Amino acid sequence: MSQIQIQTTQNVALAFTPASVGDRILAHFIDWVIFIAWFLIFALLYSGLGSSLLGSKIGMVVFFVFMLLPVMFYDLLFEVFMNGQSLGKRAINVRVLALDGTSPTLGAYIMRWIFRLVDTGILGSMVALIIVAVNGKGQRLGDIAAGTAVVKLKQTVSLAQLKQEKLQDDYVPMFLEVSLLSDRDVVTIRAVLKKCRDENNSLLAEEAAKKVKEVIGIKSEMGNMEFLKQVLQDHTYLMTVE
Repeated sequence: MSQIQIQTTQNVALAFTPASVGDRILAHFIDWVIFIAWFLIFALLYSGLGSSLLGSKIGMVVFFVFMLLPVMFYDLLFEVFMNGQSLGKRAINVRVLALDGTSPTLGAYIMRWIFRLVDTGILGSMVALIIVAVNGKGQRLGDIAAGTAVVKLKQTVSLAQLKQEKLQDDYVPMFLEVSLLSDRDVVTIRAVLKKCRDENNSLLAEEAAKKVKEVIGIKSEMGNMEFLKQVLQDHTYLMTVE
């Protein structure tokens, strides 16, 4: 599986594995199951209410607006308010990220949403899947236009490749979001932390901490060096207990 490489101004390289075609199909399927359940609820409401409340044209228009609008804006609203995830994406641990490793802007989410009509409507879903498969970064047309990609949150990690921190038996992780980081990210952060210590490079520590916070979508008032060390410890714990 190819990876998306992110290079910061301080040469902090972070790698992300794009969601596969299968991942995206499964996420889309789960979302469609939710849509079908939503329509069934309104079908039951329609049969129950009958002509008593829906006899007028205004009543019918209001009814169908409330039924269709949530489905039309589903992807946009969930990705904006759930940090790049619809319910389907969350279920299989994938997320929309900007190509610089940060959370997409509102404009980027809107661009993806507008292009969804082209990707899955005008051109057909099969064309969108082909574009995702051959793009190399797992992007459909909407992702290319918005400068985003759908990436895996759960990375394949080999503990043998990582120098583990010795943790206490009662250790409690602070940042569960570190599961977004790949093994390559962790090795890079470890090397950056060592370089910061050896050279007393506070600017590199600040840049690295800022990038990691953007990638895993958290805020922290911890010092940069302390934060990076905490990230490594939390990642080691999470990979060990799985």
